[in-house]
This record gives sequence, C-alpha cells and structure tokens, in this order.
Amino acid sequence: MTEKFLDKIENIVTALGYECVHVGLRTDFGKLKLQVLIDTLGGINAGDCELVSGHVNDFLDSLENVPELDRGRYYLEVSSPGIERPLYKLEDYSRFQGKEARIRLSKLLDGRKTFTGIIQGVRDDSVAINCEGSEKIIPFSSIRGGNLVFRFENDDKKKRRHS
Repeated sequence: MTEKFLDKIENIVTALGYECVHVGLRTDFGKLKLQVLIDTLGGINAGDCELVSGHVNDFLDSLENVPELDRGRYYLEVSSPGIERPLYKLEDYSRFQGKEARIRLSKLLDGRKTFTGIIQGVRDDSVAINCEGSEKIIPFSSIRGGNLVFRFENDDKKKRRHS
C-alpha cells in the first residue's frame, strides 16, 4: 500500500482522538484484510472500534481505483492491539522502555532469533534489551516483529506483596 493511503487512514484515526498503532494489509484465509489497530488511555471497547470502522469505511467507499483493495474484495478489521501489544516502530520500543517484550529477528544474533527481556531503551537505530541478566543491542533493521509480554500474577503473590 502506498504511504499516502496509510497516512490518510492514520489521520482519520487520530482525528477521532485515538492512537493509530498500525495500519496494514495482509491475506487472511485467502481474503485480503485491512487491519487497523487503535488504542487510547483506558483501553478500547467495541464502540470505539465501531466508530473508527465507520469513518474508515466512509473513506474507503469514497475512493476510486484502489488496486491495493481490489474494490470490495477485502474486509476491514478495527481492533485494540491487545494486552500483548505489537511493537512496530522504533518509537514503540522507546515508549515502552522498562516493560517486558519478546523480539523476533530475521537473522540469528548470538545463535538465537528470539529474545525476551526488559526493554532498556533505544540507541541510535537499535533496541537495547536485558535478557537473562545481559544486555543485547539489536539493530532495528534485524527485527522481524516484537510485542509486549503479559505475565499473569497469581492472587497469592499479590496478597503477600500487599500485606
């Protein structure tokens, strides 16, 4: 998809007061899917997704000759990024410094393609992550995908900590 097209959808989302986490086009079970991930402080509910979906649909219906969408042979999905939010941009890694993340690489680094640890920050065009007590510097260009990691705390640990 063209950057201009993506920017227009992102502008629609931000004009409605939401953060546009990601806009992407992919094939899902043989059908083209336009995915829009939105977020806001306090989280996203079905009404938020419905509102954004309506505005994005109006925009898409107004377009002529959009080869990326093959006129009507796609579906639109507007959703929250979820509790294990994907990290798409270098700025995402900076924003979530101090949080646990899983980073998948396109090529081996120190014999591994996956690193899970605490994001230490962004340095130039690289992400610093503390894995198992040692810091790894991962070039952003090597990152195939990343997401935050959610760890469920069991109630016994919470009770002991708050006693």
